[in-house]
Amino acid sequence: MTGTFHTYVSGADAAGRAGAAGNDGAAARPAVDTAAPAASPSTAGRGEEPVVAGIDLGGTKIAAGLVDRQGRVLASRTLPTDAPSGPAAAMDRIAAAVRELAEEAGRRPLAVGVGAPGPLVLPEGRFAGTPNLPGWNGFALRDQLAGRLGLPVAVNNDANAAALAEARLGAGRGAEVMVYVTVGTGIGGGLVIGGRLFSGVNGNGVEIGHTTVDPEGPACGCGNRGCWEAVAAGPALGRLATERLGPPPGRPGGRWTARQLLDAAAAGDERARAVAEEYARLLGIGLASAVNLFNPDRLVLGGGVMARYPLLAPAMEAEMRRRALPANLAAVTLVPAALGKDAGLVGAALLAWDLLDEPAPRR
Repeated sequence: MTGTFHTYVSGADAAGRAGAAGNDGAAARPAVDTAAPAASPSTAGRGEEPVVAGIDLGGTKIAAGLVDRQGRVLASRTLPTDAPSGPAAAMDRIAAAVRELAEEAGRRPLAVGVGAPGPLVLPEGRFAGTPNLPGWNGFALRDQLAGRLGLPVAVNNDANAAALAEARLGAGRGAEVMVYVTVGTGIGGGLVIGGRLFSGVNGNGVEIGHTTVDPEGPACGCGNRGCWEAVAAGPALGRLATERLGPPPGRPGGRWTARQLLDAAAAGDERARAVAEEYARLLGIGLASAVNLFNPDRLVLGGGVMARYPLLAPAMEAEMRRRALPANLAAVTLVPAALGKDAGLVGAALLAWDLLDEPAPRR
């Protein structure tokens, strides 16, 4: 079915179309000399190996880097998203960062890949009401960034980008069907089948964090109630800890954070460990759904909460195995992600490489 699998999202002439985009757009200032012949993989970057720019766009910070074909991050920097200043200002900061990285490294990026919070509308690369970036709804991310840089731009969901990186370069290498789940401020997912990223018809195909696990559960940022994200993302662990334990030590009236609770549990606090186990079972419920829905041979877990994977894994996997279909369980291996904080940045760069490798459309 057309539009089901996406290894990239953009057209070969995205930069040209973007240059004519008027709303919210700054005058284009290309990262490369667009009057010169287009760089090829054998000539780009002052005789060096070619590179692309990867952008991991988050609700609070943005990671930008230059990445080669092997997935090596050659130069990078972090900058604030400053979401209240609006998407156009953020695009200006991203474009400036790409230019600065290119100048510092002496390498000209051939394309840009962006992993951004969903939901998105693809292939247009447009925001569609992401709860983590209020006020950005409808902003044409792909075209606006392409217009600023004079480069082709590929856009996909940030969890999809991280999934692609783990599948090709990390803990999912060699898997036929890999499901990636990231647990942090929210819960996101990605599905890679035979090395190809599955994004659904419009790019929002594996929003596993928004499957309902408790119809009467807490409100979710998506507008629903009882989503797995609302019940089992990092903030939910903080709420659970405060409900079970009261305020954290030395903070009368304060509330636990996920990190505080997991650190206390790892340090041997038995009450904190009991809360962590209760929380891990909530994660296991959603993982069972992933196993039943997608029948993967590899289930990769990433995100900030999974920094404590060894602490959470026993109860999490036990609950998953209690609830998932036996035949599907027999095929799957549960593993922690391997690429850490670079997964989103590297995955975004892979989107750009896939864009460059896609045959040019027929005219």
